[in-house]
Amino acid sequence: MNRTKTLLSLAAILGGVSLLAQVPAVPAPGGELFPEFTLADPAVVQALFAPMTGSQPVTLETAGGRPWVRLPVNFAGTTHSRASWDLPIRTDLAVARGIEFDFYSPDSSPVSGFAVYFRSGGGWYRAGFGVERDGEWLRVTIDKSTTSTEDSPAGWAQVDTIRLSAWRGADRDTFCGVANLRPVGADAPILVVRADSCATPDNRESKGYAEYAETVASCLDDTGMGHALLSDLDVTAARLQGRKLVMLPYNPRLPEGVLPLLRDFVGQGGKVISFYSLADGVPELLGMERGQWVRAEGGRFQGFARVGQGLEGQPELAGQASWAAQTATPVAGTSRTVAVWRAADGKDTDIPAIVVSDRGAHVSHVWLKDDWANKRTLMLSLVAGTVPGVWRQAAETEYAKIGVFGSFRSAEELVAELGAAPLREGMEQRARARALLDRNEYLASLDLSQQAARSMLRAWCATRPAQANEFRGFWCHSAFGVSGKTWDEAIKQLADSGFTAILPNLLWGGIAFYPSQVLPEYPELATRGDQLAECLAACRKYGVECHVWKVNWNMGSRTSQEFVDRMRAAGRVQVSDTGEVQERWLCPSHPENQALEVASMVEIARNYAVDGVHFDYIRYPGAAHCFCDGCRERFEKRLGQAVANWPADAKRGGALNQQWLDFRRSNIDTVVRQVAEQVRQVRPGVKISAAVFRNWPVDRDGVGQDWKLWCEQGWIDFLNPMNYTESNATFRHQTAAQLEYAGKVPVYPGIGLSVWRDPQDVVKLVEQIEISRQLGTGGFTIFEYNARMEGVLPLVSLGTTATK
Repeated sequence: MNRTKTLLSLAAILGGVSLLAQVPAVPAPGGELFPEFTLADPAVVQALFAPMTGSQPVTLETAGGRPWVRLPVNFAGTTHSRASWDLPIRTDLAVARGIEFDFYSPDSSPVSGFAVYFRSGGGWYRAGFGVERDGEWLRVTIDKSTTSTEDSPAGWAQVDTIRLSAWRGADRDTFCGVANLRPVGADAPILVVRADSCATPDNRESKGYAEYAETVASCLDDTGMGHALLSDLDVTAARLQGRKLVMLPYNPRLPEGVLPLLRDFVGQGGKVISFYSLADGVPELLGMERGQWVRAEGGRFQGFARVGQGLEGQPELAGQASWAAQTATPVAGTSRTVAVWRAADGKDTDIPAIVVSDRGAHVSHVWLKDDWANKRTLMLSLVAGTVPGVWRQAAETEYAKIGVFGSFRSAEELVAELGAAPLREGMEQRARARALLDRNEYLASLDLSQQAARSMLRAWCATRPAQANEFRGFWCHSAFGVSGKTWDEAIKQLADSGFTAILPNLLWGGIAFYPSQVLPEYPELATRGDQLAECLAACRKYGVECHVWKVNWNMGSRTSQEFVDRMRAAGRVQVSDTGEVQERWLCPSHPENQALEVASMVEIARNYAVDGVHFDYIRYPGAAHCFCDGCRERFEKRLGQAVANWPADAKRGGALNQQWLDFRRSNIDTVVRQVAEQVRQVRPGVKISAAVFRNWPVDRDGVGQDWKLWCEQGWIDFLNPMNYTESNATFRHQTAAQLEYAGKVPVYPGIGLSVWRDPQDVVKLVEQIEISRQLGTGGFTIFEYNARMEGVLPLVSLGTTATK
């Protein structure tokens, strides 16, 4: 098997003293390297790594007799947003699972984040990574399923360049190192085929194609099933050869020529599992008929309810709060239904949730990350008949994970830390799970291993200390609260779990979920009611603060097309530097848009006794916006002169770029200032807060978000930087820097639980809460409050947010 390991070592230069001598020996390579990455000749190495503008050339170094490449990160006295180097490659990454690398950083604080980019055709694949611990080599895996796309990449077979980037976090120099670059996981029996051919910049579903492929891959990974991600642009007969199973996680269309290849694959004994969308020809391929598209009554289903004889090991219910289903209808004698959707009221419907045949299966919605333990078991049930040894492998994997979380590498380490008494139940369950595994009773062992893991996790959570008098907030993205709960039930659950505040998203750029004289009201207002009033009443009842969350400028998907069309016709929407219209983003320089943003937030404070109003998206989408005709006119008026070369003079490197950046910031600043002034006037005591990008030095230019100025001017009462990283070290560095920039304004850092690979990772959540406390923030804010938190809140409230 080809394996890929990239070794990045970052050794900072602090106080002018080089830490190079402290870099430990480079780990030995564990597989075949990229041929380009034979590190021998310094001149060849320097020629291979092409520095981007502002970055410096690399040098070849050795540690413990093994070579690595030194990448100087020059942030002191410079203005470039990242240090980056491009490495040309020739290796075919189409069927690799991804790449691996060992990473070293004695001090990663000058870097806000690291990223790897893969150039393919006219686009890129991108994945970020962070540092868990400074001062030691760490092995990092970049799984292709976790990558996002930029522009329109042409598939992994066409990757010709790997770009390594360190993004600016502070104006201090440091350096990185890289060695042992290699691909990993090319021999897996399961292929997850991602719909890259459907992902285009103007397709709002593009993010979903990557997200749900990652969810399926993550589920396979957690159960120990070997798999690799394959772009649908890279499907060939040769790449299907020898595989057992192909999964289509969300593939509304197949590229030309792929369906015949899948027919041949199935004809040779392979199987296909499709999720949600049924591309043309797929129902027939699976021995089924296309069914109906249905929306869940009550907003969400409860999950997959087993029917009939089901599948081996299939749970009676695997929870999944799906909102819709694209069903397949079984064909008598060829396929059968093994699960139906359970409705929100707890009753089983007759809507097929999973239909199976001897050619594969169709799951009638995308795979979500709720009820993960039962979801993993259900995935095993689907795969077991196709890939030999699945139950044994899963049972061994589950047993090996007992007590392994956070910094603990084994159950024995956990016992050494906590003592035997609190872990007695878990250790007894672990011993019984081992005995069952030794008797080849895999299903029973797997179930008991999961119980043991839960017991040990609960014991650990109960040992974590609480801290009184702090802000404990949750963002809630749904205007209707938590699926399956009333606002009263949802707020009570928060209060009972020790949380003190909620930030509910109740208005966007073009819609309000309450009676409004400023914004269009949501269509169901008459039947579903005033969501702000219901949320606020529950908050008052249970003593929870309510800070109403406004998505600024962005009109969102629920804004009516009629309103969007009206804004577009009036010249009030954004246009990119290439002339592309962003019809659901209001232009921040338009005076009427500024007035709309301000009035909508002031109206909340005037009409409701809320604790606060909360900015979000209070920025531009990126550097490419907004270049509409109105922006040009207003910019020229501000300059007092015409811009001859538009938009080039305003863009980076242009003669008027600095004035343009000032103009963009001023448009955002105006709204923040006016909201602060007017809200405090109509209801004194209401707090103003903002969810902001995490890297102020870069983002004040990149998206026009100068939140340091807002803090200095007193426009903001507290700040919620979105530090959505799974790296604890990166989270610490980012939060520490933000506290310095914010000055006297409290910073309640955003913890990105719901966007992590495991959105129920209570251990990392607790660790980042404890980092916030160590830094003296006075609080934290978690993204986001939804049905998945049912499994998190009971654990975190055992200790970390306990009220007693």
